Amino acid sequence: MAEIGKRAQVQVSQLGKWKTSAQMLSIGFFLYRDDVFGIPVLSLGYGLFYIAAILTLWSMVHYLQAAFTAINTTQKNGH
Repeated sequence: MAEIGKRAQVQVSQLGKWKTSAQMLSIGFFLYRDDVFGIPVLSLGYGLFYIAAILTLWSMVHYLQAAFTAINTTQKNGH
């Protein structure tokens, strides 16, 4: 997108930031694994991991929609 000057139209969204947060927390929970005060840390890690996977797909769709719009606009304008 940077090559065709459309970087501003295809920006990183908040979804990517939430995805990264879920991934980092899940990795920490996977590493610790032991229950804390009866809270199943490993199960929380798996839950966050699945949430991160869903957010990854969602942000991919969002990014591709923005990219295709920018590419189509560029092609229509003849640039």
